[in-house]
Amino acid sequence: NNFILLKKETKYIKLLLDALMEFSDWSMLDLRDIREKSVTAEALNSISSENEELRLNMRVKTLCPYIRLPASIEIYKKRLSKNMRRNLRKRMKKLSRMYKVKFISQSEFNSVSEAMEIFFKLHQKRWKAKGKSGAFSSENFRRFHLELAKIFDEKGWLGLHFLVLDDEPVAAAYSFNYNMKKYGYLTGFDPDFGQFGIGNLLKMHIIEECIRNGYKEYDLTRDFEPYKADWATNIRKNYTASLVRKGLFAKIYNCFTRSNISSLLYDKFGLHLSSQNL
Repeated sequence: NNFILLKKETKYIKLLLDALMEFSDWSMLDLRDIREKSVTAEALNSISSENEELRLNMRVKTLCPYIRLPASIEIYKKRLSKNMRRNLRKRMKKLSRMYKVKFISQSEFNSVSEAMEIFFKLHQKRWKAKGKSGAFSSENFRRFHLELAKIFDEKGWLGLHFLVLDDEPVAAAYSFNYNMKKYGYLTGFDPDFGQFGIGNLLKMHIIEECIRNGYKEYDLTRDFEPYKADWATNIRKNYTASLVRKGLFAKIYNCFTRSNISSLLYDKFGLHLSSQNL
């Protein structure tokens, strides 16, 4: 949730904050998922240090694992645990004995729309098997991503990967490619083949392809879930940046943040003490 800044011109953040300061009906501005060392984080620090009316509080909100891709596939594989490497080999051998195994991308379908519809189906099938609705239960959300995928494919930004058994796609991964980095978004697979670890086999293929193509990084997106720990080499932090206006509210807020009570309320229940959410 960073500001979109043309040529990283931080003066526009200052203009926005200056404009907000003209209004008196807010006490705290909560900006969530600000990436560490980002232009936005640096700008907020600079602006708050120059403005006596604002106090900046930064606290870690989420951990964001990523893979720093090496020069060769073998170097990366050595970073995986022995158990992980063994499981990947065993499962691929087992699948290859039972099925004709292929890895394909959206370019091998008749259209991006066809590839996306298969991805939607696999994603929904996985989550429905767990008794959940899945991200693409909404027609509007599916329509949005269909249009997005078409545009991104034309620009070379779309990464849609499939693991195919006997000409039937059984696992899919939806990602974005930009500036020699891959950004993983969502995945899906047929639960009937879950015992083969098809999601992990597809991810290993994607990592190998990224390394072959000279990519620098594979971003596994925010939230440090256990399965991501098997793949990640590094972690970034996303922060919640709270800009608090000078006054009574700021004194109360300072008191609570010192005692860590507000952090507890925020982290455990999603609550924060603000008179207005901006």
